[in-house]
Amino acid sequence: MPRGPARGAAVAAAGLAVALLLALRLGGEAAPVLTFSDVTARAGLTFEFVTDLRRGRMLATMGGGVAAGDFDGDDALDLFFTGSVADGRKPLAGPCGVLYRNRGDGTFEDVTERSRVRSCGWTMGASWVDLDSNGRLDLVVTGLGRTEVWMNHGGTFEAVDRARGIVAERFAIGLAAGDVTGDGRVDLYVLNYLETDYVRENSFPQFQLRLPEDYAGQDAYLFVQREDGTFEDRAAAAGVTNREGKGLAAVFFDYDGDGVSDLYVTNDRVPNKLWRGRGDGTFEDVTDEAGAGKREQPEARAGMGLSVGDLDGDGRPEVMVTNYAGEPNSLYRNVEGVLFDDATETSGIARASHPQVQWGSDFPDLDDDGRPDVVAASGSLIPKIFNVFGSLFRREDFKFYNRGDRSYKQPPLVWRNLGDGRFAAVSGTAGDWGRTKVSARGLATGDVDGDGRLDVALAAVKGGIRLFRNDTRVPGANALEILPVAGKDRRTPLGTKVVVTAGGRRQVKEFLLRPSYASGAWTPLHFGLGQALAAETVEVILPGGTEPALVFRDVAANKLYALRDGRLDARRALRR
Repeated sequence: MPRGPARGAAVAAAGLAVALLLALRLGGEAAPVLTFSDVTARAGLTFEFVTDLRRGRMLATMGGGVAAGDFDGDDALDLFFTGSVADGRKPLAGPCGVLYRNRGDGTFEDVTERSRVRSCGWTMGASWVDLDSNGRLDLVVTGLGRTEVWMNHGGTFEAVDRARGIVAERFAIGLAAGDVTGDGRVDLYVLNYLETDYVRENSFPQFQLRLPEDYAGQDAYLFVQREDGTFEDRAAAAGVTNREGKGLAAVFFDYDGDGVSDLYVTNDRVPNKLWRGRGDGTFEDVTDEAGAGKREQPEARAGMGLSVGDLDGDGRPEVMVTNYAGEPNSLYRNVEGVLFDDATETSGIARASHPQVQWGSDFPDLDDDGRPDVVAASGSLIPKIFNVFGSLFRREDFKFYNRGDRSYKQPPLVWRNLGDGRFAAVSGTAGDWGRTKVSARGLATGDVDGDGRLDVALAAVKGGIRLFRNDTRVPGANALEILPVAGKDRRTPLGTKVVVTAGGRRQVKEFLLRPSYASGAWTPLHFGLGQALAAETVEVILPGGTEPALVFRDVAANKLYALRDGRLDARRALRR
């Protein structure tokens, strides 16, 4: 592999070749170039992770989440970044998590102190969730020894996890939110990772690295919400403890279209799991029969992050699992809501993802052509110096850490959806995106500046947090966004499906807590409409249903709508 300027020229040439191929595929018409600008500094995002890798070891490598959602109801997406531990001997000294309020123009102010959120210690992931369905987003932060729940009282927050019965004292990273019993209340699945703590990590000889195989896995919690707003753990009764798993990401979604929430979990070097919901709060393991796990692989991959969404336009959600370096990301194509076909190689996802350690990911439609694209965060688990010294103390299986690109800071990746089940890796022509190298973990997408294009936030443990503005320009392209909101009945909108038909294309999206890695996004459903000026129809399938209960016609493009109490109301225009 060439280095320095030669390598940069090679990357640029490869990007140009991809662009030419895309143009040929479109009959000579140039394909839109997906491109981003790094606007972190001008947006006012200054937070830096500082983590004690020498003492914290495994704990220090796994954190770094970002939650995207509108916590103050002004129709602008806000961001929360999890904190870190600079000195393992003083875990509460920070840096603590930081809450950035969007001013409405894509710039942010730090309102952490004013909000009364103090999230410190070995925290890992963050998610916005409307727990009590009052229209205000609450904050859930997973971590070691505690999963924090910060209830939103209208801009200020109160820690209520223990008072509400959410006592999660294990090593949690991933979180899923959904209604597992059909009672309209939000339930939480807290996914735990490895049996360890700071004392154990700090006891290992210096530079002696551990593998996931050196630890026992931890059972997950399923906190089901009672009528009074308190929670109880029903993971064992529901059949979703993820026993012997080493979980990192999870999502409730309806893969088979029966109106009932199912559950997918990624595990680190242990087979991933798919549970089919029965609708009564219990689940059955259908991993093997659905082909959603290890499949023909000789050993389980190191599942990290998770994305779900309809990539091929057939109305059914695909699943993508990001993996460790030397392993391609795993893409499972949904076949008739019954089986999952391994489309990793045929889709074109495999090659670009193989060298990097991949973490958070999502399926944003970056050019508003109605076909979701793919983005993923990258970054090695440990700095290269730890690899060098660590190899002196490890067994033969230390080669796990030496797979692929061993650079601590790595470029994030982006693939453009070609529309035929295949994707083109286009990071080399994506502007600042392709030129950036950080050690990223969490990733969240959403329109942060109100221009109707989906932007990307990265939580990087090295190289600084990043916000990338989507500068993709397609003349005449339009979009609309729909945010399901809890109504007067106080039933959660999670599980709502919205079907938009425009310009001859039918798109189906389910409203869910988008999983990524350690990053839960509660954001509007985004529909790229291409050249269409309006959606011919917007159909709404309510949670638990299988047929449209609401139909709206001639819905104008380039607006953000709120779906509430049977109405579709425009909240603001998208500044195209």
